[in-house]
Amino acid sequence: MSTTIVVGVDGSDSALEAVAWAAKAAERQGKSVSIVSAYETQGALYAPALVIPQDVIDIIRQEAHDHVDTAAAKARDVAPGVSVKTKVAEGRAGTVLVSESQHASLVVVGSRGLGGVKGLFLGSVGVNLVAHASCPVVVYAGAGGTGPVVVGLDGSALSEGAVAAAFEQASFLDTGLVVVHTWTDLASDSLHGYGLEPDQLQELADDAREVVAERIAGFGADYPDVEVTRVIVPDGPAHQLIEHAKDAQMLVVGSRGRGGFAGLLLGSTSQAVLHRATCPVLVVKPAPEG
Repeated sequence: MSTTIVVGVDGSDSALEAVAWAAKAAERQGKSVSIVSAYETQGALYAPALVIPQDVIDIIRQEAHDHVDTAAAKARDVAPGVSVKTKVAEGRAGTVLVSESQHASLVVVGSRGLGGVKGLFLGSVGVNLVAHASCPVVVYAGAGGTGPVVVGLDGSALSEGAVAAAFEQASFLDTGLVVVHTWTDLASDSLHGYGLEPDQLQELADDAREVVAERIAGFGADYPDVEVTRVIVPDGPAHQLIEHAKDAQMLVVGSRGRGGFAGLLLGSTSQAVLHRATCPVLVVKPAPEG
């Protein structure tokens, strides 16, 4: 298994913040950091049929080198004992980082690029990376607080992987873990409107508690230092995750949940989480098939 955390940088403040977070994570976990920047010199990206002069290409390439050098200095400053390497590659940032993920234990990116618009970043590099990376991805959406790690559990095998990662991160961070499970997108008052009786609602709630108990069974023995809080409610999952992650140090989700399609980003739930989170969001990938 790789012991390298890859961080993508583009010269933005968000990328530098992601580098600092990744360096500290590497320090906690005994890993190294590889800082990667990408540049593109295809004329079509700038104007149709444009041939970019070599001196301009040299400037673009040098900017990418400057970005990784600045980021490397930041990483060494916040985590002096961590081994830091740099790499500059030609190509689209998302494609380069997906390639780098094949040899990484984790890939980290900031949630906002140079454009400063969070949604635009997540619509391009971030979504492509999370959809196709070979390892877990952290989208750094802010430093977060001093609270617990929060994880979403929907009963799928993938969310069990997210729970495993969340226990590990909570242990690394020496903090508690909040496991959030919503057994319907509707609040209980709405459910009464659909003709469900109190005993039927209680049965649904009991089933949900059993699902959570089964999915986290065994982790307590592996991580006795992690105190677990269970949140089991009828409500929208994104709302509950964001609500309980207000002071979280990290929010953990699976890249696909119930009814998900390969290559999509956990549907509306993860999109909402990534756009509204104020802490690092760890997106756990499915295990390779076969």
